[in-house]
Formats: sequence, C-alpha cells, structure tokens
Amino acid sequence: MKHRFKLSPDLYAQMLDRINGLYQTDRLGFRNDLRLFEHDQWLCDAAVIERVSLHEGAWEVVLIFADFAIPIKFITRRITSNACPKKAAQMAYFMRRQAAKDQRGTINLSLEQFNLPLN
Repeated sequence: MKHRFKLSPDLYAQMLDRINGLYQTDRLGFRNDLRLFEHDQWLCDAAVIERVSLHEGAWEVVLIFADFAIPIKFITRRITSNACPKKAAQMAYFMRRQAAKDQRGTINLSLEQFNLPLN
C-alpha cells in the first residue's frame, strides 16, 4: 500500500514564498524610471533588435526596443526561451517582425549614433 505524500507546513510556506517571488523578474525602480512609459510616443517608431543568447542552459530570446533618434533610450524585454538554438533564432526573427512598426527592418542603429569615444 502506498503512503500518502505529506509536506511539512514549513516547507509548504517556503515553497509559497518562492513561488510568489517568481513573478518579479525586474528590479523595483524609482518614479523617475517610469517617465519612459509616461512619454511613450517614441515606442511607436522604435527600432526592434532581437538578441538570442545562451542563459542557464536555454536559448533566451530578448527584444530590444531602441529610439532611432536617441539610441541610448531603449528597453529590453525577455520574450521566451527555447532548448534549440535554431528554433530560438526563428522565434526571435518572427517576434521582431511582429513587434516592429517597420517590418522590413529598414530602421537601423549603428555604433556611430552613440558618439562614444572608443579609446
């Protein structure tokens, strides 16, 4: 006869605390940080760049929304992850095309727009 699975109340409370903490993937910020979203007209014309990188054993798809007029103003958002690098690259391509206003990808950003001294 199989025994019923029992979980101690302390362990159950720890599990609930950790699960409640999982929904926060970003750090808490200040009110000044939210001005980016209050004045969000620039997001309509933002260039969208996809990034696929290996993170903790999975290929993570990140979209970067950058203002082409002021390229230092950008937002990065983690979209999804996949075990296969080819599928992750394909998902990133389609997500970028869907998120971008200019789906052909003619809005480009270059390193010269940042005016950084590279010495």
